Amino acid sequence: MRSRRTIAGVVAVLAVALTVPMLASGATRISTNMTGAQIVNPNGGDPDGSAQLRLRINRVKQRICFKLTFEDLDKITGAFIHKGSAGQIARPIITLFNTRESSSPVKACEHNIRSRLIKRLKRKPGQHYADVTTKAYPQGAVRGQFG
Repeated sequence: MRSRRTIAGVVAVLAVALTVPMLASGATRISTNMTGAQIVNPNGGDPDGSAQLRLRINRVKQRICFKLTFEDLDKITGAFIHKGSAGQIARPIITLFNTRESSSPVKACEHNIRSRLIKRLKRKPGQHYADVTTKAYPQGAVRGQFG
């Protein structure tokens, strides 16, 4: 009887020990809704454009997968993640894509993202924002703060 309890205890400890790393390495999901009204540069953003960006962040795999859906945005030239609070202008820390994408949705994964950037984005998403650039609005057509 005592050996059964010991075996059951060992099995329980192993189950917990194996489950915790799997949960810790799981992907974190964050998203933002973007509009032209949230652009803070002097030129302003696209008054008609809107977009939604959903991220799946995996620090262990150093990967960010995303889905960008948009409406009323013409000739998209890029999508970026910046470290900055609402109302701040900051340089991009992660480029999601930097090519012309014309149809919605855009889905892809960026690999080999520095672990510290992913860690910061996962822990404090509200200190980051995303923007989408277009040919007509190269400094930002739409923007959204992660929350």
